[in-house]
Amino acid sequence: MKKFILCFLILMAASPVVMADAVTFEATVDSSRISMDQVLQLTLTFTGVNHDLNPISLPAVDGFSAKYLGPSTSVSIVNGVYSSSRSFIYDLFPNKAGHFQIPPITATIGGQMYTTKSIDVDVLQTSSQTQGTSTQAPSEESLKDKVLVEASVDRTDVYLNERLDLTVKLFVNDVPLRDVQYPQFDQQGFTVDDFEKPEQNSEIINGVKYEVIEFKTHLYPNRLGNLTLGPVRIQGNVLYKTGQNSPFQSNDIFGGDIFNGFFDSYAARPVVVNSQPIALRVSPLPENDRPKDFSGAIGTSFDFHASVSPSQVKAGDPITLKMQVQGSGNFKDMTMPISQAPGFKTYEPQVKNTENGKTAEEVIIPTSTAIKQVPPLHFSYFDPALKEYRTITRGPFAVRVTAPAPGQEFKAVGFTNLAKEGPAPTAGQFSFEEMFNDIYQILKQLAASIWFWAGFGIVLAAGISYFLWRRFQDRLARDPAFARRLKARAQAREVLNQAQALISAGKTKDFYALLSKALRDFLADKWGESAAALNMNEILNRLQKAKLDEDSRAQIKSLLEQSDLVCFAGANRDTAQMRTDFAQVQNLISRLEKALKGI
Repeated sequence: MKKFILCFLILMAASPVVMADAVTFEATVDSSRISMDQVLQLTLTFTGVNHDLNPISLPAVDGFSAKYLGPSTSVSIVNGVYSSSRSFIYDLFPNKAGHFQIPPITATIGGQMYTTKSIDVDVLQTSSQTQGTSTQAPSEESLKDKVLVEASVDRTDVYLNERLDLTVKLFVNDVPLRDVQYPQFDQQGFTVDDFEKPEQNSEIINGVKYEVIEFKTHLYPNRLGNLTLGPVRIQGNVLYKTGQNSPFQSNDIFGGDIFNGFFDSYAARPVVVNSQPIALRVSPLPENDRPKDFSGAIGTSFDFHASVSPSQVKAGDPITLKMQVQGSGNFKDMTMPISQAPGFKTYEPQVKNTENGKTAEEVIIPTSTAIKQVPPLHFSYFDPALKEYRTITRGPFAVRVTAPAPGQEFKAVGFTNLAKEGPAPTAGQFSFEEMFNDIYQILKQLAASIWFWAGFGIVLAAGISYFLWRRFQDRLARDPAFARRLKARAQAREVLNQAQALISAGKTKDFYALLSKALRDFLADKWGESAAALNMNEILNRLQKAKLDEDSRAQIKSLLEQSDLVCFAGANRDTAQMRTDFAQVQNLISRLEKALKGI
C-alpha cells in the first residue's frame, strides 16, 4: 500500500498539470426575473483558491430577505490546467415587487480585496408574468430573458467582397432547449460560407449564468452601399410539463403517489429568437495604384511561395512550377499567377482550394538552350487594414537547359537552332531482327514456366489490390460524407462503450446523454448532416423515407424522448432499465446500418 501511495505521489509530481493561480470572485443568480411566490438563488464563487474559506456575510439587499444554504466545492483539470472553485449559496426571498439591485459584494483573500459586479433583478407580482404554470406551455414573455441570440461581426466598415467573421451566440438560462437549428438570415447582398461546428461554453450576463452555443462562419458583401445583416434567427423546441398521466391511481390518504414524476407527460413548444440587425457600410476597392496583375484577393497576412523543379532539363523536357498562397481573407474569386514567359511552351495550371488558401501547378517546357531562368512571379492583393495594394514577388528561378541527346525525339515543338550532340550512329552496328529474335526466345521460355505465371498472377493481384485500396483512400480524403458514413457505426460503438461504463456507476443523466448522442450522431453521419440540425420530426421523416419499419421508428422516438426527460426534466431510471435501453440502442443501430446501407 505504501509503495502504491509513493508511486501515485511520484506520478502526480511528474504529470504536466498546470495550476491555475489567478483568483476570481463572482456573483451569479439563477434568473433576473422572478415573481413574489418564487425564490432567487444567489451564488458567490471563488476560483483559484486552494485554502479553506469562510462564508461571506451578505450586505443588506433591498427588497429581499436572505438565508445561507451552504457551500459547494468543485475541482477540474481541463487541457492539463488544474482549477478549483468554492461556492457559497444563498436563497433570497422577495419582500415586494419592483426593480432591485444586488449590490457589489466584497471579500478579502490573502490580503487582496475582490469585488463582484452588481446584479439587476425584476420582481413581478404574479408568476404568470414570468413563466407558464406546470400544465401550460411557456409564453414568449416568460422566455424573453431565458433564451437570447446575439450576432456580431469583426467590423462594420468593409470593402466589396472583403471577408467578414460572423459570430452568432445562443444564450440559454435554465430552459430545456432541444432540436436547435443552425442560424438563419436573409442572405441577399452576401455570399455566405457554411457554419462551422458549433462550440459550447458559458457566460455571465448581468450576474446570470447562461449556457452558450456559439456558431461561426464567414460572409462576403457583394453589393455596394449600406447593407443590413440580420436579424439572425435561431429555432428550437422548449420542453415543458403538461401534467401527470400516471396509470396508477393513488389511494394514499395523504394524496401521494410514489410514481408521480416518473410518468409525467412532456411536450415541446417551438421557439424562435432573433438578434438585433447589424448595419454595414460597403465601399469599392480604390482604383488608384491598382496593379495590372491584381489577383482579386482581399485580406491580411497573405504569403506567397513558388518553386520550380527540376532546375536542370533538356530542351523539350517539362518543368513543374508550383505556387501556394495562404492567408486570412477572401479566396473565392482570387486568380493565381500564370507564367507566360517567352521561350516556354505553357499549359493551363491545375488550381486547388485549401483550407486557408490556394495551390497551383503549371507545366512549362523550355524550347531553347538559350533559356537561363524562369522569370519572377508576382502576387498582388488588397490589404483592407492598410487600405493599399500589396505585391509579393518570388523568383527569378535559375534553370539550365541543354540540347537533347543524339537520337532522342523532341518532346515539344517550336525549337530553334538546336544542334544534336555527337555523331549519328553508324549503320550495321547491330541488327534489329536479331534483337527481336532474342526477345522472342526469352518470352517463349518464360511462357512455358509455371513459376513465371504464378509470379505474374501474384504481381497482378497485388497491383489490383493496391489500385483498389488507393482508390478507396482517395475517396476517403476527397469525400468527407463517405468517410462519415463509413465510420458512423465505429464511432457509435465507441460512444456506447463510454455509456456502458456509466451504468454500474449509476450516472443516469450522463448515461442517457451518451445514449442520445450515439443515436443522433450515427444518423447525422449516415446522412452527412450536423446532429444539431436534426430535430425529431426530421429524423422520423427521413427514417420513414428510408423504409425503416414502424416499430423501430417508434423505439427511436421513445428512446430520444426519454433521454431528453432524464437529461432536462429530471426523470429517473434504475439500473435494470438503463441496461434494457442500452441493449435496445445497440439493436437499433444494427437495424439502421442495414436500412441505411444504400445511402
